[in-house]
Amino acid sequence: MPRIPALSRDEMDAEQQKVYDETVATTGRVGRGPSVGYAYSPGLWQVHNASSAHLLNCSLTPAQVRIVSLMTARHWNAAYPWSAQAAMALSAGVDRAMIEAINAGEQPKFTDSADEMVHTVARELLATGTLSDDVFKAAESTIGYGRLADVVGVIGHFATTAMMANVVGAEPPKDAPSYLKR
Repeated sequence: MPRIPALSRDEMDAEQQKVYDETVATTGRVGRGPSVGYAYSPGLWQVHNASSAHLLNCSLTPAQVRIVSLMTARHWNAAYPWSAQAAMALSAGVDRAMIEAINAGEQPKFTDSADEMVHTVARELLATGTLSDDVFKAAESTIGYGRLADVVGVIGHFATTAMMANVVGAEPPKDAPSYLKR
């Protein structure tokens, strides 16, 4: 059960309504999950939406974005983002076995070296907050600085998403393709 009430558009002030209208026009996703909390901070909501838009067209592949987003949701024990990102990962071509390996905290099997490096970088960043010299050098040569920066961005974006969903008390839908293992 959500802990923060969802605001209707009529309950919002002018700034909240502006961001609400922009969100409806671009994504159609309002009034559920973490957006319930973002509605109370329209500046944050707007910045978060811009970050979401960037991730749709960044240097990472859609599958790589979803791998990192799943790892971040798993790290923060965020059930709603986990289920939402699992659905998006499947749509981006991420194998269900890989999704469930991440859910179980296991090493997925990769066929693509860049995907594996993105996973390695995200795993180390989430565990330690930085990269060892060896992982940095491997990432530098395998994925380059642009994708390395975008991995950090995906983690930051989905850490915010995960924590907001947890604070709000967002629950995954009953028909989610995967549920976070507790």
